[in-house]
Amino acid sequence: MSLLGATRNAATSAVSAAVAVPRSVVHAVLDDVVDYLSGTDLTPVLTSAIDLNRVLATVDVQALVDRVDINRVLASVDLDALLARIDVNALLDRVDVDALVAHTDLTTIVRDASASVSSEVIDDVRSGSERADDGVERFVNRVLRRGDR
Repeated sequence: MSLLGATRNAATSAVSAAVAVPRSVVHAVLDDVVDYLSGTDLTPVLTSAIDLNRVLATVDVQALVDRVDINRVLASVDLDALLARIDVNALLDRVDVDALVAHTDLTTIVRDASASVSSEVIDDVRSGSERADDGVERFVNRVLRRGDR
């Protein structure tokens, strides 16, 4: 090997050794920093350094809402517990019965109810008439000694 080659090898080894020491030092320091940061609550540091209102102003809230699986959310809601918390009497106290009646078409309700009752009465009368006709026919057939038809 020539003197130039030996010098080149020695220089390369020296540079590698010089670079290797700082790398190991950097890795050790970074490991210590990561260990320190993982045990530290960074919330106060971050909230004082970051304008959260500015960050949130860039968030597309509708896109977040669109990603929510509402059926999954509703499936996790305990409706019995929710309804148990509702004071039905207080809710009914807030109902404006006069306004409710004012928005109700009582004439239509009475007409529909009357039509329904009338229809039922007519059906009952028809059924009763048919049974009476059948009874008269059976009586006449017995009197005239006819067989069942």
